[in-house]
Amino acid sequence: MSGSHPKKIKRIGITAREKHPGAREAAERAMEKFRSLGGEAYPMEEALDGAHEIDCLLALGGDGTLLHAARLMSHHNVPVLGVNFGRVGYLCTISAQQLDRALELLVEGHYSTDERSMLRASVYNRREEVWRVDALNEVLIGGSNRTLTLELEINGEPIGEVVGDGIIAATRTGSTAYAMSCGGPVVLLESIVLVGSNSISSALLAPTVLPMDTKISIHNRTKVTRPYVIADGQKDYQILDGTMIELVRSPSTVQLIDPRLVSSFAKLTKKSLLRERALD
Repeated sequence: MSGSHPKKIKRIGITAREKHPGAREAAERAMEKFRSLGGEAYPMEEALDGAHEIDCLLALGGDGTLLHAARLMSHHNVPVLGVNFGRVGYLCTISAQQLDRALELLVEGHYSTDERSMLRASVYNRREEVWRVDALNEVLIGGSNRTLTLELEINGEPIGEVVGDGIIAATRTGSTAYAMSCGGPVVLLESIVLVGSNSISSALLAPTVLPMDTKISIHNRTKVTRPYVIADGQKDYQILDGTMIELVRSPSTVQLIDPRLVSSFAKLTKKSLLRERALD
């Protein structure tokens, strides 16, 4: 669907943040609006169970809602449009006020898609893979209230130790999230941003941008606590001393829809300002 001539959308799926009444009500209105434009609209669950095929999915909520939906849709090659009902919503392309116009643009075929890479984290104990997960935003090795010691390798080359709260490996998509809050750069090209979180000492002199095809290996050398491998802040696995985490580009990708109502640079500038105000 990417390119200069995307197809007109005829069937949409919709999901909304469960505990946000405004998002749930907007989902119902969006279904009615899309049907009035001559299209078909269904809850996401009906698309996942095979009852209906859809051309795209609308995720109404915040970034968490979009991340969850995008991972599910990546297995079905269905693009996702994020509608922001959260506080900042970096990943959501449009606001709630722009929803009706966005639906009209989808029906008309006036939108673009952006394919985003994901990170795959594989966890090994004694060389046996015990857990695997794909992340659109970032993978964090951390989540403990004690200082961690993590050994870092990049493409098989030992780099050294990171001692602190942990290590964040973010995609282009996730560079505006946790990685940025820890001092990482915002990147607009497919890459991996590697950031030491609140480091006491670190082999990384500064947040580092690596090619997306880089292989990163992280060996847990922490004895006093058991940290977690956390994907997109939603899926986690607790690890032992000696556990190795391998990070590579996932074979799966996510397609995000942009109705082009706001430019990428204007959106980034505006949401950066909103984030600063939210933290005041």
